[in-house]
Amino acid sequence: MAGSRWQACRIAGAVGVLAAASACSTAVAVDPAPSASEPVCAVLLLDLPNELGGQERRSTTSQASRAWGDPAIVLRCGVTPLPPTTDGCVTVAAEGGSEVDWVVTEDAENATFTTYGRVPAVEVTIPADYAGDQTIMTELSAVVVDLPQDGDRECL
Repeated sequence: MAGSRWQACRIAGAVGVLAAASACSTAVAVDPAPSASEPVCAVLLLDLPNELGGQERRSTTSQASRAWGDPAIVLRCGVTPLPPTTDGCVTVAAEGGSEVDWVVTEDAENATFTTYGRVPAVEVTIPADYAGDQTIMTELSAVVVDLPQDGDRECL
């Protein structure tokens, strides 16, 4: 009898520790993208790494999104593709000699990268805390490169 009571206490303690740990890792609030239900977004999410730029993956509150680290690096698949723009555009090399074009907008807190010439588009918001970590966009481009291209739209 005493042994079963001890076992019940150990289980209750373990459940308490798990509950406390999960309470500390809240989901990142992310607005869903307009085309988040596109099947290619589901495939993209399966291929994304569990760790990005040395940051562990976190849960999110919307479909076709991922987050890593704290403050969170946030990816949303299914955003509206960008029209031609004069905003800054960078080309990131992916595996096999392929490249991914990203339009970049920045403010004091974040840099936002949106694919250019890919349908659906992908948006990545990177907090200023990670400024200068080029591995983040390299790692993401290796996965995003598989999204369908929209004709011959590319950075100029």
